[in-house]
Amino acid sequence: MTGREDDAGRALRSLLLEETNAMPVDTHHAAVHLRHRLAATRRRRRVTLAVAASVVAVAVVVAGGWVGINKAGDPAQNRDQSVAVAREFVAKVGRYDADAAISYLTSDATVQGDLFAYAGSTDAENLRLTLAHYQAAHYGQTVTDCVHEGTSAAGVSVSCAFDLQAIRSDEIELGPYTDNNWRLTVREGKIVSVQQTIALNTTRFAHQVWAPFATWVYINHPDDVLTMFIDSEMITQRFTEDSNRLWEQRSAEYVGIVKQNPAAYLDEPEVAAYVAKLDSICAAAQVRVKDEIKAIPQQNQPAIIAARERVMRETMPELHAAALPKAVYWPYHGRAFPLLEKFYEYPRNVQPPESLARQIQQIPGLDKCIFPV
Repeated sequence: MTGREDDAGRALRSLLLEETNAMPVDTHHAAVHLRHRLAATRRRRRVTLAVAASVVAVAVVVAGGWVGINKAGDPAQNRDQSVAVAREFVAKVGRYDADAAISYLTSDATVQGDLFAYAGSTDAENLRLTLAHYQAAHYGQTVTDCVHEGTSAAGVSVSCAFDLQAIRSDEIELGPYTDNNWRLTVREGKIVSVQQTIALNTTRFAHQVWAPFATWVYINHPDDVLTMFIDSEMITQRFTEDSNRLWEQRSAEYVGIVKQNPAAYLDEPEVAAYVAKLDSICAAAQVRVKDEIKAIPQQNQPAIIAARERVMRETMPELHAAALPKAVYWPYHGRAFPLLEKFYEYPRNVQPPESLARQIQQIPGLDKCIFPV
């Protein structure tokens, strides 16, 4: 770390760097702390944006009313064209093509987002900085749909929903993370405003990807923190060439660490004992599931699925509470447990992929946590 650390930064650093043999005693608690700070930051930002949006909405209504009223002077709007413009813009963003994306904006367009740069001289420049960072951080989006949401004097409102991968989450087999969207206003074929919203907490992205990665960087590369993030709280990333270089490098290194096979360390007594503890926890959970299923009348399938999910929710804290040996900390904390959470978070009408079940069953100690159907 370099010199500038405020009280909050020092407090977080003390949480992260409590060590036993150079490994933090309570990195899980530190990750939880990061998630709480991230959630608080996003709540403050949402309140600010909501107030701003309400002011704009009032101004629009007072100034001209809604276009649908057919008031004289309201501009004619082409909904299909506007949806197409919005779709093309987000496609360019997904390809990190800043020049092409900016070409869809008016000169005074506002562009904001949950993971956006704000250091540029204009919103267009902020978009350029953002896309350079997205490419380095392996931000990927899959747009699921773009739909017309309404028409006002401000223009045609379009919403584009998308699934998110970031910080190489796809390489760890986590995600995709849903419930994200772009909200755009298009007027006369040009975009006048863009608002990106990412469900950082509700889809567990912060819990499964952001916080573990940030914690790992803090522990293993403390000198990189203030290059990659704006401060030692590690809630907001920097959008510079030096930062991007480190995000590319450290995220690749992190993936290599979390994808290590814990079986290679089973000859270490501490790891063997840990795996035996996990196996015992999962075996007990499996017995509870079998007992609950036997008690379900007429073997009602939704009730069976609900029982399996409930037992796993009760089991996850037990798995997390087992003291993780340093040698296998990140393969379990950064990948194994998130994969297990992912398996039991599938919608009840969707069967988790068999390949996901096999991945988890190959992780020492977790085989019995894949409960039989």
